[in-house]
Amino acid sequence: MDAERLARTLQARGEPKFRLAQILEAVYKRGASSYAEITSLPAPLREALGPAAPILSLTERRVLVSKDGRARKAALALADGLAIEAVLLKPKPGDAWSVCVSVQAGCAVGCTFCATGLMGLRRDLTSEEIVDQVLFWLQYLRREKVPGRITNVVYMGMGEPFHNYENVAESLRALTDPARAGLAQRHVAVSTSGLAPGIDRFADDFPQVSLALSLHAANDELRTKLVPVNKAYPLAKLAASVRKYLDKTNRRLFLEYVLLSGENDAPKHADELASFVRRVGKPHLVHVNLIVWNPTRTAHAPSSAANARAFKARLEESGLSVTIRKNLGQDIQGACGQLIQ
Repeated sequence: MDAERLARTLQARGEPKFRLAQILEAVYKRGASSYAEITSLPAPLREALGPAAPILSLTERRVLVSKDGRARKAALALADGLAIEAVLLKPKPGDAWSVCVSVQAGCAVGCTFCATGLMGLRRDLTSEEIVDQVLFWLQYLRREKVPGRITNVVYMGMGEPFHNYENVAESLRALTDPARAGLAQRHVAVSTSGLAPGIDRFADDFPQVSLALSLHAANDELRTKLVPVNKAYPLAKLAASVRKYLDKTNRRLFLEYVLLSGENDAPKHADELASFVRRVGKPHLVHVNLIVWNPTRTAHAPSSAANARAFKARLEESGLSVTIRKNLGQDIQGACGQLIQ
């Protein structure tokens, strides 16, 4: 929903100012999917707003549900015919759901183990298209009578958030605006493949929003092979930006590390990762998320469960905080690195 467009439409019709708050509350808090559902509005206004200020800028193509019911993946069509995917996840028991949003159709970074990277970049998403993924899932929960509520949003879907900084920033402001979604900033996380200038800017603009860094290797030769953006922002530059981020925000940083069999999962790679964390300082503010690679059409293989446990144990011996992330939605191609349209 484009709130500014809605406000201009209401103003042009001479509607009282409270109408905007009335509509935003119905859409963002109650999951209204059409103006017809907002019966507190006069009937002529409900009829006029549909074409003038649509609630959603995207339409559903299909929704897949994982066997365990803890993940749902939606293919969503954009107005120009392109499509993206967004995921609804339940990481823990209870009524809390997380939404994983995409920020681009495709991606220009080209990480070798990521299905989205095979697509190349089609275009950036607008801030409205990013926010509307959350609204879509809010409407879905209500329509399908799925128990629970959306408490967290992670920018970990298709695309690199800092390649689309302005639209991502505007969407963050919308999702954390008390008059709209009203999410706590600490319940929102943005993941980057390592664009150092973006990290610097993000620390200034959103010091309370969580930051995740997709590292995947802690020596430049290997990281450049796996994550080509490392050519522009090698580990020394990245470490300097991370150090500034930690000093400025005093917030926990999440390091994402996909384990690839025979490529980055040996003891020496764990030692390199521990060394990188020591280099950035404040290791107590760094948490490592190990991710066993989710199969895609790329030429890699997942690290074994035993190897993942050994890698984790070696990092813990170095004093690091580490978890092996539970991969949700792999059976619907909705897990980390599997999104593609």
